[in-house]
Amino acid sequence: MKAVGRSPSEPISVVPHGTESSAADVIGALLLAGCATWTLYTAAGRDTHPEGVLLGLLAVAAGYAGGRVAGAVVPVGAPAVVALAVGAFALLVPGGLSGDPAALPLHDMDADGALLALAVGAACCAAHAAHAAHAEHVVSAAHAASAARGEGRGQGRRQGPGRGWNRLLLGGLALGITAEALATGSVAGLLACGAALVVAGSATFARRRVPVLVLLALCAGLAAGAPLLLARPSGPPGVLSSATPLADQREALWHDAVHEAAGAPLRGVGPGRFAELSPAAQESATPGGASSAVLQAAAEQGIPGVCLLAGSFGWMLWTLRRSPGPTAVVLTAAGALTALAAEAAVSPVLSYPGITAGAGLLVGLATARPLSQPQLQAQAQARLRPAPGTQTAQGYEPDGGGSD
Repeated sequence: MKAVGRSPSEPISVVPHGTESSAADVIGALLLAGCATWTLYTAAGRDTHPEGVLLGLLAVAAGYAGGRVAGAVVPVGAPAVVALAVGAFALLVPGGLSGDPAALPLHDMDADGALLALAVGAACCAAHAAHAAHAEHVVSAAHAASAARGEGRGQGRRQGPGRGWNRLLLGGLALGITAEALATGSVAGLLACGAALVVAGSATFARRRVPVLVLLALCAGLAAGAPLLLARPSGPPGVLSSATPLADQREALWHDAVHEAAGAPLRGVGPGRFAELSPAAQESATPGGASSAVLQAAAEQGIPGVCLLAGSFGWMLWTLRRSPGPTAVVLTAAGALTALAAEAAVSPVLSYPGITAGAGLLVGLATARPLSQPQLQAQAQARLRPAPGTQTAQGYEPDGGGSD
């Protein structure tokens, strides 16, 4: 066990090393394989379409692997480039982020808002990583200056110019992406971007990861349970119908999802069959999902499918807890993922592979171990090690010369 990824203003965070760190990756791989296996099992012997679920799982795995590699090579630049690319694409090609022009207009807006929320999280992660790198640079410069004065040279490394502005520029990028969410017209997407910003700002003052991650998990659970309470047979009918016709249709989809899940609680009706069996989906001009990731998983893959979905989100939070990165980066990524989970509870945003790939990418970026970190730690230990031939508190340090 060792403490890494810490800035001078941040408390020491002990993270796993070696076997303990690899355990999270192994469990994640097993969980991903379990999701794919259960999807194929629920599709066996029936006229189903599991390709969409399998494509989403593949997108998550590809995004996570890409994030781990990019975050290890360029810890600050990788999330910044991702956020800038999403923001630029949303500005140049409005409505083009959803990847499905045949979907309902509001569903397109929700997908755009979800991807923009992930981009806000990536920009804030880059800002916190830049601040941690800047603080590490200041500490290294101070050590070098002290060593130079001790050796009589009288000068040390100067602080890199412009490093302090990186955080402000990346914070401005996050605000700009949030402003773009207004253009999508998605209330859920705008709230998700705002929630990601709030968590990112609060993460600066967080001293421990576990309480914040537990609170975020509770928020995601409450958001996922809200459609279930509204759609249950004993629930008040027409709660959302007074808002808009689309809200009325969404509530009808939730009722159908609960009905299908109650009829087949173990295996569900099969992946991709909800749109064929739901009267509300058939009445729609462009049939889609259940407008809720949890209810659609319950209807198509039964209770085990819901457990696997909840386990996947829990694994993301757990692997973020064990990340070697700064605490602010970890909590910012967790906040963006929780905002996505809350939006997915009331809209079919997880049906788009681009969204699931973005979620995996963000987790990979936040859990990557920078390649330069071992060298930095070796240099820090070398600075703290007494020089040969000097008197230490424990006694005389030999000069390391050969013995007779």
